[in-house]
Amino acid sequence: MFKTKLAFLLLLFAFSACKTEDDPVKSEGVTPYSASLNDLIFTKLDQVGSGITSPVIMDRLVSMIDAAPEQSSLHLSIFGFTHSGVISALKRASERNVNLHIMVDMSREETQAENPPTVNEIRGFLKPNSEIVIVTSDAGGSSINHNKFVIFSELNTPDGKAENMVFQTSHNFTEADSKKIQEATVLSNKGLYQAYLSYWNDMKAKAASGMKNFEYREFEDPSAGITAYFFPKRKDGKNYGTDTVIDILNQITEPSTALIRVGMSDWSAARMNVVDKLESLIDQGATVEVIAKSTAAPEIQVALNDLKKKGAYIKIYNLTLSNQLKINNHSKFMLIKGKVKGEQATLVLTGTHNYTGNAVYYNNEVILLFKNNKPFFDSFMTYYNEMKKLPGIVK
Repeated sequence: MFKTKLAFLLLLFAFSACKTEDDPVKSEGVTPYSASLNDLIFTKLDQVGSGITSPVIMDRLVSMIDAAPEQSSLHLSIFGFTHSGVISALKRASERNVNLHIMVDMSREETQAENPPTVNEIRGFLKPNSEIVIVTSDAGGSSINHNKFVIFSELNTPDGKAENMVFQTSHNFTEADSKKIQEATVLSNKGLYQAYLSYWNDMKAKAASGMKNFEYREFEDPSAGITAYFFPKRKDGKNYGTDTVIDILNQITEPSTALIRVGMSDWSAARMNVVDKLESLIDQGATVEVIAKSTAAPEIQVALNDLKKKGAYIKIYNLTLSNQLKINNHSKFMLIKGKVKGEQATLVLTGTHNYTGNAVYYNNEVILLFKNNKPFFDSFMTYYNEMKKLPGIVK
């Protein structure tokens, strides 16, 4: 009998020793995150091009929230927030004692009307270890927290613990946004995670008042080819520096061999300088392609048509004419291939940054730049080629 008990105890000890702190099943209620830790997700063009919901980006976000273990931290910053699936995932996370730090915009009539029910629901299930922060930006007359990101201190995966996860998207957390052309990025990078965390905490400190005194910052990880630009671009209470998009385009050192592709949602007359720069690059031999939409400022559409006359590929999706198919492009990206600072390179710019004046100097926004990331660049190029197949305005 003694030998039987001893053998049982030895087996129990051996089993316990095999379980590590990274064991993905250690947290009750957690569904391990099984997708890639470095990934791009795009809404399906065959669905959004037909006005059908493509839930892939929000589904990915829900899967990440469901993989956050007990006592881990999640920091979220969002403009529009009504998505029931994301709200439910946050409630499940709260029930298993994930530290939730939720930041929601309430700076404009749009979000003042849309977000309060979500805020009230979230407040109803938050625990003392969590918080919800309301942003009423005073950086400018119509400034907003336009961010759309979530960062996770850790996730459970089938292979153990994944730390320092960043989810950045163009997609508001709404069901309506799933009917638009959108992109999202998933990354595991400690330095980038810490940069986002510092950004979130700085916005929190200025959420009720003081965003006009936000101090612009950038993060760079040369070894990973990642740069992050955290807006608004302000310093000492004033607009600071030059247009970041123009700064990046100015790095092209051999325009005659360069390819520039733009997929842009909102484009105001305040950013005519971007069109002017693209025209200058065309004049120097660059290949330029732009996909925009018919809600862009009339002056921008005229200027883009002038680029077309110079040989640029221009497509304008319809959102204003009742007699043609409507396609909503909510993406915000630029792809560059060519000599950059004298060296052959590829660049991917993505994030929340529209080509508007507010996006540079007044809104809370992020641009993520990836240099020489072949999988990301190739994925965007493939997606762009498919975007070109969707119909534009027929005149």
